[in-house]
Amino acid sequence: MIMNKRILKILSGEEKSFEELRGTIKDEKLNVVLDEMKDSGLIFLNRDQRYSITLLGKILLLGLEEAYKEITKRMELFNFFRTRIPSKIPDEILLKFRVYGDFKMIGKPDLTERKKEIMNTAIGVQSHAEKEIYVSAPDVYRPTLMHLIGALKTRPQIKIIFPEEDYKKSNILLEVTSGVIKLNTKIIKPEDQYMGSLIIDNKFCFFGFRNLENKPGWDAVIYTETRECIEWVKENFDYMWKNLAFSEK
Repeated sequence: MIMNKRILKILSGEEKSFEELRGTIKDEKLNVVLDEMKDSGLIFLNRDQRYSITLLGKILLLGLEEAYKEITKRMELFNFFRTRIPSKIPDEILLKFRVYGDFKMIGKPDLTERKKEIMNTAIGVQSHAEKEIYVSAPDVYRPTLMHLIGALKTRPQIKIIFPEEDYKKSNILLEVTSGVIKLNTKIIKPEDQYMGSLIIDNKFCFFGFRNLENKPGWDAVIYTETRECIEWVKENFDYMWKNLAFSEK
């Protein structure tokens, strides 16, 4: 276990090859321990044959024992967190993460069906947004969101964080909608957008993280109505909005 923690701490700083790890950790069992840690979802071997820490590994490293235990109890959560990376999420924010009983995985393989599942969950059992909508998501989800906005009877405050390429594609749409809704937008470099999320009126939210290839991991997201978790997701959104995103020049 001591070696595990040491490896996690090293990989939390930067990815390492086996040779680099062996130069630091001089133990004949290193190869066996690395294999065990891969099987446990704490680390992974990337395409460059370098070891990196997973989000699950970072949660364990930070001492979030209860969250780690709850994740490993549920196969769908375990498979989710072992295939995501910490990316740019600050340790001080991740330290506040907790697992709640109402967590529901949304992860149908087909994009159209997944979008339908998300919107059915968001709209089918909820009232439309009245106050606030916060979005950090790629282009593929935005048309559905615009349909939601079009159905609104009120004019909630809407904040959207766009990846750079998606923002360029949306200029005309933004010009049209800005005259109808209270819309604030910012742009973010794709690699800095460590969390995808949709928060509506602080009643419920969806959130996901980047995958092992450091690409948007919106193939699977978590749904929750727990206020504490919604506030945590909102804190992540605010961090990206204030520190990583920027306005059009």
